[in-house]
Amino acid sequence: MGEIRILPEEIRKLIAAGEVVERPSNVVKELIENSLDAGATKIEIETLNAGKKLIKVRDNGKGILKEDLPKVILEGATSKVQTVEDLYSVRSYGFRGEALHSIARVSDFILRSRHFTESKGGEIYAPSGEIKYQKEIPHPAGTTVEVRNLFFNLPARLKFLKSNRTEKKAITETVVAYALTHPEKSFRLEQDGREILDLRPSTVEERMVQLFKLDYHPDHFAAENDIGRAEIYYYTNYKSNKFFVFLNGRPIYNRQLQTYLKNKLGYRTLAVLFLEIPPYLVDVNVHPRKEEVKFLKERKVLELIGKLFEKRTVKPDPLSVLLKQPVTTRYGTTPAVDFRVLGQVERTLIVAYREGFIYFFDQHLLDETVNYAITGDETKACKRSLKAGKELTKEEMERLLSKWVEIGEPRTCPHGRPVYYKIPTGEIYRKIDRKG
Repeated sequence: MGEIRILPEEIRKLIAAGEVVERPSNVVKELIENSLDAGATKIEIETLNAGKKLIKVRDNGKGILKEDLPKVILEGATSKVQTVEDLYSVRSYGFRGEALHSIARVSDFILRSRHFTESKGGEIYAPSGEIKYQKEIPHPAGTTVEVRNLFFNLPARLKFLKSNRTEKKAITETVVAYALTHPEKSFRLEQDGREILDLRPSTVEERMVQLFKLDYHPDHFAAENDIGRAEIYYYTNYKSNKFFVFLNGRPIYNRQLQTYLKNKLGYRTLAVLFLEIPPYLVDVNVHPRKEEVKFLKERKVLELIGKLFEKRTVKPDPLSVLLKQPVTTRYGTTPAVDFRVLGQVERTLIVAYREGFIYFFDQHLLDETVNYAITGDETKACKRSLKAGKELTKEEMERLLSKWVEIGEPRTCPHGRPVYYKIPTGEIYRKIDRKG
């Protein structure tokens, strides 16, 4: 007996809003989610002409039974939902079918698949959602979906698409989001014959470094309370503010959360936040493409996230206590990793070199961070700290850096602003066309 069944009409109406495909990235999102639901460990995406000419997604998931192939593009077809209650508790991404119906209706649609229990695969061709043929073919276990000539039968919708550059960027951002929440899986993205992403299984930290070309691994904290679990990875000194939020593995958007993260992490921060919260505590919208959500207990959710920053901002021991403990400083003891002060720029920035990087420290924020470690009071730390415009001797700069090293080299000041920015010397060599 096959796995696909047709939903009753009352359930179809509840998910009908999710049947509209507005742009190529929506198609990519739905097909990636289907691949993930099928247990794929490797997902390959290929597009032509910003997805308007071709979107092809291949996976090595469990595949589709031959008898189910013609069913998956029928309205309401699914292998995961049987009752209305299932819509409010399902933890999978999609319903393995209802999105294919919408996609097939607006494209030249080809589906090839082999279920892992079968020796032969099958193919269906269904332009505008009508099956023209079904045949047996050789195919590896898994599924390949080809969406050609998107909106060929809805030319008015084509006019509402953005430029190719914008649509390609949206496709890339979609793949990046799912690659972040599934670092244990391989993702490959090719656009117009050019490889954009080729990601092998890794940790979240490693994937962030690779995707965003970071100089070092992001900071990582986790917390729990009676409502669920939260985990955050963040990197300061990024080129802009960029926050990814995932709820139970799904990318979401929540305006209050975005504002909260910005206030907590400050400027130029890249952050990836994972939340695990029971589905019944989320304002459910059965539109599978709807990304903005509301929480039924928003205060509890913010309290959970706040616990992450309690760990980050625990007041350090006063410097007097630190000095009584055995501490290895980098001045005069380990010259291989010593900061070498290069000078001061505009009486505001301290420039120093260490281990292949040139650092630019904001002298006020650097001193403020040290003073906060001593006093534990943000206001006092700010008032007594060096101000921009004060000229410093090399010895004063060295002493300040030494104190900062002693308190653990915090990357942000008490207000969340980055203390320094660093550039690899190799990058400078590349810019001036010199081999370092």
